[in-house]
Amino acid sequence: MCGVAEVERLDELAGRWRRTGDAKQAERAYRKALAIAELHLAPGHLTAARVRNNLAVLLKFVGRFEQAAALYERSLEDFVAALGPEHCEVATVLHNLGGLAHAAGQPAAGEAAARRAVEIREAALGADDPDTAADRAALASILDATGRQHEAAELLEHALEVFERALGPAHYEVGVTLGSLGTIDARLGDLEGADTRLRRALAIKEHWLGPNHVELVPTLGTLGVVRRRPPPHRDAQGKPGTPHRRQREPDRSRRHTSAAAPRPHDDADRAPSVRQ
Repeated sequence: MCGVAEVERLDELAGRWRRTGDAKQAERAYRKALAIAELHLAPGHLTAARVRNNLAVLLKFVGRFEQAAALYERSLEDFVAALGPEHCEVATVLHNLGGLAHAAGQPAAGEAAARRAVEIREAALGADDPDTAADRAALASILDATGRQHEAAELLEHALEVFERALGPAHYEVGVTLGSLGTIDARLGDLEGADTRLRRALAIKEHWLGPNHVELVPTLGTLGVVRRRPPPHRDAQGKPGTPHRRQREPDRSRRHTSAAAPRPHDDADRAPSVRQ
C-alpha cells in the first residue's frame, strides 16, 4: 500500500504542476510516479494506468504526440483487461485518444475513438449526464474539424441543454459550448446567431477567468471577425446564398485552462475517475 500511496501522491503533485503550466516539473513527478509503480506494483495495476493516462495528457499538451499515443494505448489495454471494454475508465482514455488525434492535425483518425467514448458513457450514465455531454462535445470538435458543421452543431446543442440544466446557465462548460456553437454559426453564415452566442460565451468566460486571461483570445478574435464581416448574400427569395469562406477559430484543443476554472470539454483530456 505504501507504493500505491506514494504513486498517488506524486500523481496528484504532477497534476498541480501541469495545471500551473510547469510541464518540466509535472513530467518529472509523473515519471517518478510511474517508475515506482512499475517497480512495486503488479503488472496492469490501475494506479499505474492512471499515471500513464495523465502523463500522456501532459505530453500531448507539449506536442509529443507519438509518446502520448503509446502511453494512452498501454493505459487503455490495462483498463480493458481489468474492468472490461464498457467501463467509464475505458471511455475516458478513448476520449483522450480522440482528442490526441485532433491535436495532432488528424481529426478523422480520432473519430472512432471519440464515438466509442460517447457510446460507453451513454450506456453507463445516460444521455443527459454532463460527462456524456462532454464526450459528445469533444466528438463535435472532431466533426467540425472534418467539415461536418451541421452534425457538430447538433451534438453541441444537446450538450448545451445538458450543461445548462445540470450545471447552470453561467457554468464554464456552458461558455465553452456557446463559443463552439457561435464559431460554427459564423462558418455557416448565421452572423446574428454567432454574435449572440459569442457575446454570451465571452461574458461567462470573463466571469470565471477575469477580463485579461489568454483563454478569451479565441472568442474575442472570432467575435471581431463576425462583427467585421458583411451579412451573407441572399437570393431573390431571401434565402442565404453561398457563404463566404469562413475563418476558423484557433485550435483550442491544446489550450491552457485556469486552475480556478472547471476543465472545459474541448480540451479533450481527462483523468480517469477524476472530474476536471
